[in-house]
Amino acid sequence: MGKQPKFDMDEVLRKTMTQFWRHGYSATSISDLEKVTGLFRGSLYHAFGDKREMFLRSLHRYDQLYREAPIEELEKHPSPRQAVLSVFEEAASQVVENSSSDGCLEVNIALELGAHDPEVASFVAGAFAGMQKFLRASIERGQACGEICPEVAPDQTAKSLLGLFLGLRVLSRVSPDQSFLESIVEQAETLVPPPTPVSQPS
Repeated sequence: MGKQPKFDMDEVLRKTMTQFWRHGYSATSISDLEKVTGLFRGSLYHAFGDKREMFLRSLHRYDQLYREAPIEELEKHPSPRQAVLSVFEEAASQVVENSSSDGCLEVNIALELGAHDPEVASFVAGAFAGMQKFLRASIERGQACGEICPEVAPDQTAKSLLGLFLGLRVLSRVSPDQSFLESIVEQAETLVPPPTPVSQPS
């Protein structure tokens, strides 16, 4: 029976995830991973396999922490419309309040590897599809409870919102201007308007 690792696997994976998130796959070396984790490459290889396997596991962990878990919470939000807008508000606030230009690991890696790595492209496409599904379901829920205009087309609007969100993530890396980010959030608001009040006869 093999020896159990003498380190916190979750903590090490968090550190490798952060390294790939901030610097990308190609620019990250095994030496970089040794430095951020405090482990020798032999221990990393034994625990995780090669660099690609470390990256794939980091990507899966990122998806769990930053897409699946937040969506699970937002699905419980009493206001479906605000659940949609919270996605944009949170992404913008990460840049403005935390001065973060890290963007989104899944978006970053889609741009870096998506065109020539089918496995990564498939995973990221699945993550984006999951986000779109959440947006569509939230719109439908918002329409059912009278928060979102019934004329809004759920499927098409969810696709538009996803595109807007991905654009926000990309542009926030190179143009982290508060007014610019706020304009994107405002655009998201226009895509899910509340019902038009019925005018009362005078």
